[in-house]
Amino acid sequence: MDNINNMESFEQRNEEDQQWVWRNGLCCSVKKRICVLNKKLHSLNKKIETFPSSQSLLKDVLDLNKELTAYFSALTDNINIRDLFDFLTICFYEYEHFFKEHKNVIVCDRDVMSELVPLARDIVYNHVRTILEFISNNTIDTHQYRNH
Repeated sequence: MDNINNMESFEQRNEEDQQWVWRNGLCCSVKKRICVLNKKLHSLNKKIETFPSSQSLLKDVLDLNKELTAYFSALTDNINIRDLFDFLTICFYEYEHFFKEHKNVIVCDRDVMSELVPLARDIVYNHVRTILEFISNNTIDTHQYRNH
């Protein structure tokens, strides 16, 4: 009877948690992608720090970039893929909201448009989104997996 209760308790915890399972152990690929993204973030941060414009909106981008790099530096060998996915999703939408909210100011500054926006778009739309898509395509929600 105890084994049945333990099994039910275990299944209930898994359903509540909805832990994700890696397909084919693709953690190394995510780490490589994060490494590339991290380098690009550092590069953009250096450009922003040396940029002649003193717009406060650049400080906001810098803060978000530093939040990402701090998160990446705290990752260990055992990446919690669900946490990473959630964090990157939030960051993606924060970047997207930032670009929409400050579009008029950004578009009016030729230097920002020519030097910073291409780097920022590359980071957000080529790297962050690609990592999110990679995780989505290579994970299985264990709750859904058990029901099939």
